[in-house]
Amino acid sequence: MRIVIVIPTYNERANIVALVDGVRAACTRLPHRIALLVVDDESPDGTADAVRTLQRRVPDVHLLQDRRLGLGRAYVRGIRHAIEKLGADAVVQMDADFSHRPEDVPRLIAALEEGADLAIGSRYVGGGSVSHRWPLVRRLNSRFGNLLARRLLDLGSVSDCTAGFRAIRATLVHEIRLDRLRVSGFAMQVAVLHEARALGARIREIPVEYVERQLGKSKLRIADVSEFIFNAFRIRLSKTALRRRPARMAIGPSVRTGAK
Repeated sequence: MRIVIVIPTYNERANIVALVDGVRAACTRLPHRIALLVVDDESPDGTADAVRTLQRRVPDVHLLQDRRLGLGRAYVRGIRHAIEKLGADAVVQMDADFSHRPEDVPRLIAALEEGADLAIGSRYVGGGSVSHRWPLVRRLNSRFGNLLARRLLDLGSVSDCTAGFRAIRATLVHEIRLDRLRVSGFAMQVAVLHEARALGARIREIPVEYVERQLGKSKLRIADVSEFIFNAFRIRLSKTALRRRPARMAIGPSVRTGAK
């Protein structure tokens, strides 16, 4: 398989070089063609310059830049570029701040090898954990987000609905059609999961430890939390509206057969 690891960045100069090196080291023995794609939202700290310097010594590291439109949009741009331009058969998405450990990347890929369409690095499935250094407000946000998503969107037995550490097959991405999700922030994770379940995708959770970043600052904002809540309700309402459509509208116009 051709696998592209998509890493969105905003002001991650302090982390990006070490992360790329760590991911490459973790994937050395995999029987796949591995590439890395950094999706930078025009970081003012020079993250993109650090990646360009890295490209001189590291093969198959790519850079995609655009203005800052939110984490969800960065992932959409990156995943589409990985599949359409870099020929990815599967995409791994992970954060640049080391909250997702490079050594867990092969475990997500292994889940795809074993038949999953979507593999989620889960904090809350058995064996998963969150660092004790995570601030209380982050823990509460995460728990509340997962509870809200499961209650509103019928996400089944998935324990970590909001996790951003994932591997997904290109075939499933094509079916989901990312551009129609209309999310720009952290809600993108739930929107993709909701669509994957609706399509009958094979979903697996892989237990991982989430750790607190050592360098840089968290990008989570109140606006991101608000957008997540808004989109969770929007998706629920769109589902309800679809269920309430008259059957003839759901299957298309009725056909006249002629009077006898």
